[in-house]
Amino acid sequence: MNPTANPYIPKPAHIESIRYETIDIRTYTLHLTEPVEFTPGQFVEVLVPGLGEVPISIASSPLIRERIEITVQRRGMVTTGIFNMGVGGILGVRGPYGKGVPLEKIKDKNIVIIATGIGIAAWRSLILYILERRSKFKDVTVIYGTRYPEDLIYRYEYDYWSSKLNLIVTLSRPPDTWKGYRGRVTKYIDEVKVDEETLFFVCGSPIVMASVSKELLGRGVKPKRIYVSLERHMKCGMGLCARCMIKPGFFVCRDGPVFTLDQVREEILGG
Repeated sequence: MNPTANPYIPKPAHIESIRYETIDIRTYTLHLTEPVEFTPGQFVEVLVPGLGEVPISIASSPLIRERIEITVQRRGMVTTGIFNMGVGGILGVRGPYGKGVPLEKIKDKNIVIIATGIGIAAWRSLILYILERRSKFKDVTVIYGTRYPEDLIYRYEYDYWSSKLNLIVTLSRPPDTWKGYRGRVTKYIDEVKVDEETLFFVCGSPIVMASVSKELLGRGVKPKRIYVSLERHMKCGMGLCARCMIKPGFFVCRDGPVFTLDQVREEILGG
């Protein structure tokens, strides 16, 4: 977007298409009035006129600049307002904001992405970026888990993902008919290649991020090689409201939402 534009004023974005992921999760393709450049891991503030705005990760490829995709879970008044809008509806978008993945540091590395629930949306842009430049990376594994099959999102992409990388989709409460992996995501960390060059990207509930981080640390992974996304903490997007301040004094929207564990270890794992 135009760097000289007023950062407080959202730009109109037309809902171009809607993909129904689960009962309460949808992916929206938004056509922008101005091209946008972003890094995987960054987010935008999405405005529903008359209701307010909410921070949401950009879930699309950074190569596409005229439109973005956002994956929305219905949780409150604003997200319900988004759900009430159909194709052709107009939302306000400002951003992108925050610090995303340091792309220059991850090339020629082994990559492991671990996520649960809608947390995979924070890393979908990174997954697409890697797939589009697959030869620039070594071993790549995505470990994604939910409780039930109906909670899985992006199911229509799994075949393509698995053709380019190692994909482990696991259920912690699978039905008898489930033929895939079973158990929590931490169960499958042993199945990935871990060396001094392996980088981990983690997103999920606070409990999940803490348990995954502890598991990785217990396997000798250094905190600086574990990246976490803390989108859930954000509010204004520009470090003005101070609602997203975390220990030891970071603003998630300005200094993150992507951090290494050595930056936010106390926030993730407690004192």
